[in-house]
Amino acid sequence: MAKKRTTAYLLALSIALSTPLWSLALAKPVSAAVETDAREALGFMDEFFSRPEAIAQAGAAAVAVVKDGQVVVARGYGVTNRETKQAVDPTRTTFRVGSVSKVFTAAALMQLVEQGKVSLEDNIEKYLDGYKVDNPFAQPVTVAMLLTHTTGFEVRDPTAANILFDPAQQPVALKEAIVANFPPVAREPGTSYMYDNFAYGLAGYIVQQASGQSFNDYMRQHIFGPLGMDSSSFLQEDRLLAETPTVYDPTGAAVPVYRLSPDVIPEGSMLTTAEDMSKFMLAYLGGGTTADGKRILSPESIQAMSSYHQAIHPDVLDSTYGFEGPFVDANGHNVIMKGGSITGFESLLWMLPDRRTGVFVSYNANSPLSIELFSEFMDRFFPGQSKLGDAGFKEQSAAELAKFEGHYQDLRVGAVNSVRVVGDGTLSAGNSAGIRRELKQVDDSLFVDEDGMPMAFQLDREGRVQYMKYNYANPGSYASKVASAKPFADVPAGHSYAKYINVLHDLGIVEANESGAFGVEETVTRGQFIHALMKQFGIPGSNNAPAFQDIGESPYRAEIQTAAELGLVHGTGRQMFRPDVPIKREEAAVILSRLLVVSGIPPQPSNTVLAPGTSEWAESAVQQVIDLELHGPEVAKQGGLADYHSERVLTKQELAAIQYLLILPEVSLVQ
Repeated sequence: MAKKRTTAYLLALSIALSTPLWSLALAKPVSAAVETDAREALGFMDEFFSRPEAIAQAGAAAVAVVKDGQVVVARGYGVTNRETKQAVDPTRTTFRVGSVSKVFTAAALMQLVEQGKVSLEDNIEKYLDGYKVDNPFAQPVTVAMLLTHTTGFEVRDPTAANILFDPAQQPVALKEAIVANFPPVAREPGTSYMYDNFAYGLAGYIVQQASGQSFNDYMRQHIFGPLGMDSSSFLQEDRLLAETPTVYDPTGAAVPVYRLSPDVIPEGSMLTTAEDMSKFMLAYLGGGTTADGKRILSPESIQAMSSYHQAIHPDVLDSTYGFEGPFVDANGHNVIMKGGSITGFESLLWMLPDRRTGVFVSYNANSPLSIELFSEFMDRFFPGQSKLGDAGFKEQSAAELAKFEGHYQDLRVGAVNSVRVVGDGTLSAGNSAGIRRELKQVDDSLFVDEDGMPMAFQLDREGRVQYMKYNYANPGSYASKVASAKPFADVPAGHSYAKYINVLHDLGIVEANESGAFGVEETVTRGQFIHALMKQFGIPGSNNAPAFQDIGESPYRAEIQTAAELGLVHGTGRQMFRPDVPIKREEAAVILSRLLVVSGIPPQPSNTVLAPGTSEWAESAVQQVIDLELHGPEVAKQGGLADYHSERVLTKQELAAIQYLLILPEVSLVQ
């Protein structure tokens, strides 16, 4: 049965021309049953990648499928370069596989566990040469927590500094990167799931510490060498970079080949081919042993990497050692999955250990094509029905569900989801794209929406709701329930802006002044408006030379400069910005409109007729803001006209409405 898809969950597929194919013969004779599987799987892949919309997302792609100890598909699609037209070769063409690297880092660590050089229960400080982790909790961070993304660390994701386009730039060493970026522990270790790149970088560092070898040397000698993965490396070797497909930007221009810093990144720098990945899948599904008898992992380690050690609910799985649970419907089958996304490349590895089947795909674009492939492959070859909850579960009353109501902030990306009760056994959830879904209760702490996406909750020791996980929002992290802060003295219950102001206060976005008031009627300056937007979305300030002559002494100088570099502000003429002048509502609307465009939400044709009073240069922006309902109750519509009060100065309560609605809009921002 085909799965329902929405534009809010997957990007729309675009159109392009299909390109030549490359195939690889099977390595050895196979049974008639496997030959049948090979013909069917190869036919499926050929049909999938011949679609114009698929090739549009994957100009160069490679696929490997293994089943019952045999390679049944090793195939390339498209060309590695639009000018040379060189076909993708699954034996030679290398791909950056991003976080699929984590599977191999976990495998290396499990080897050291087998040898007694590392224990999964070890405090990570054992391997840090005296470094003390900033951890206010009694529970230490253990090696196992690194592998299951349950460390409780603050977020430390890769940044632009990890991408080196200039060959003259020198990468830092792995140890230097670990020490420089070591995060504090923000949540009790072992109690919450948050996809954790730093944790896997640290896991790789522990491999280095415990083995006495550099990470890349260890991987080459103990993983890639025994498997015969001769075209795989964590180090950015020239011979492998030369075989990667060219990546193209949206204009069609070739993106330069880049290197990474550190030079070896255990969580994401691996280069490999489809053929090499088939060798790994065969050994993994064969109990950890290669066809020629070389053992890379014990059956116990394979079982540990295939078993889920973290789950918010028995039917909503989080992580094994190295893999995560499928974030789209797996038709009720036991699947372990690992996706990888790095600039210009997307990859997905999934295996069905019980069926001795594995699939790997990689391509030279950042798009959700791999998820479409997974869904269609599972529907074709492993159909079934997902089990979510108890079919005989008796839904709870609205009063009993009240504990789930509130706002939940994603631990990793900070996005906010709102949950409210709409009836017995029914919740409504909304997110930052303005998407709202109704969910039916199927277990005590489990709900399912109309697209089949689960939402599960975790309660603390006192029975209070602490975390939520909703695959529609982010399958890679829990969201923490936001506690209500003390209300402002000047925002009583029933205040027309109370909803906006109080939620921003709960989220720590706005604070009280010394008297405990918010200052609802205070005016907002141009500098304060930019500061509010930059702070809310975590956009860092720029240290470049100021674009405006009058911002040098402003406390918001760096943020205004960033806004100028992003094209959000153009100044008021003569290289002036006037940061201390109150901002007019129409000026704020123009900046908002530019922010939406930068975020991929351009203005749409509008039928809104504005009341007199909006400057011609601001009309389109004001219409967009009204159409998207990014305003508070001050905007009135009478006689077919919308009065935005464009010439009036923006107040703090009106800014609060804008900020709230950028987080939790009332209408969809997805065009």
